[in-house]
Amino acid sequence: MVQVAVTLACLFVLGGWVRAADIRGIVDWQLLILIGSALGLAQGMTTSGLALSLAQGVLQSGLPRALAPSMLFLVIMVVTELVTNNAAAALGVPLAISMAKEMGMKSPKPLVMVVLLAASTSYASPIGYATNLMVKGPGGYSFLDFLRIGLIMDLIWLLGVSLLLPFIWPME
Repeated sequence: MVQVAVTLACLFVLGGWVRAADIRGIVDWQLLILIGSALGLAQGMTTSGLALSLAQGVLQSGLPRALAPSMLFLVIMVVTELVTNNAAAALGVPLAISMAKEMGMKSPKPLVMVVLLAASTSYASPIGYATNLMVKGPGGYSFLDFLRIGLIMDLIWLLGVSLLLPFIWPME
């Protein structure tokens, strides 16, 4: 992906659409660093065994195994309210894969889908998704506005995914 981005940047400069001096200002370096850090942290979680330990902790919490996807959704949903959705997904996928292995599932796909859906459920905070930040200022919204409506939306998603997941992606 980096090669494609660099190739496109060179093409834009050579084509005259972007000046080389403007490239540094165009790139959102903070977002790039955040995503890169999350990917590195996700790799570290897998390599160190932290993802496996967290998965075992969730599964040994005493809750029925059928609630494991809901717990995973809740954890990733909270994470995505605090960091970007990309970072939350990068952190959640290793956890989902470890949980699937611990549960003896044939495929981690149902739990990975839980992570992807939860990472896209950022309604209670303007931080987790770029479009939330884009409308916050011009719309005159406060953090409390996002929290008031967003918590309800988050709970609707949590319930919806928890109820529909077993029918769409069986937990085998």
